[in-house]
Amino acid sequence: MRVLNTRLWLKTEFADRPDLLPTGMAVADKVLARLNTAWNQSKTTAPAQSDRYRELLLVADAEIGEMTARAGDIPCRLGCNYCCKDERIVLTEKEAVLAVRHVEEQLDSEQKTEVVTSILAATPTSDQASVPCAFLIDERCSIYASRPVVCRSYFSAPKMVEMAVREVTRAAKFSKLYEINSLMQRIYADADKPAHWVAGRMSDESDLADPE
Repeated sequence: MRVLNTRLWLKTEFADRPDLLPTGMAVADKVLARLNTAWNQSKTTAPAQSDRYRELLLVADAEIGEMTARAGDIPCRLGCNYCCKDERIVLTEKEAVLAVRHVEEQLDSEQKTEVVTSILAATPTSDQASVPCAFLIDERCSIYASRPVVCRSYFSAPKMVEMAVREVTRAAKFSKLYEINSLMQRIYADADKPAHWVAGRMSDESDLADPE
């Protein structure tokens, strides 16, 4: 699946409102500049790719927070789970590493068992049916701090930040997007794979990626 760069996405988003495009482009340029700065600086402070991505998500969260504050009350927060059930959820390999690390390193044994059981029983998320994300446990995200960027940007204004993150990390060009439940199921069906992903040694899951 090819992800458009941020400016192309904006042109599509504002196709019916060309009067808003200049403002959108100006905001996008600022967001891209901040994310690029954070991504480049993280080469020194957090050289591992997954750690760099985590640092970038902190900046992305700040950008989304500013946008939602300006937009007013947007009901997207920990405990809100509409998009966890009624949307197809995709993530990149970097995001999958963070998710697996969260399960392996931040959950206690009982929580981990519950999440892994959910993963192994899950069916692929879909925008055609109400299929929950495997990480949705007791109506809450069990990896909230490490959730993919798509989960952080459900509404249209923050969606621009998602596009910018993908562009800055060159995910639009070099990374495939995976359906979350299928990828996690493949990882946790093999007892040896989670440790490899925690260490950043991702196994080949290319057959699960979206078609180009």
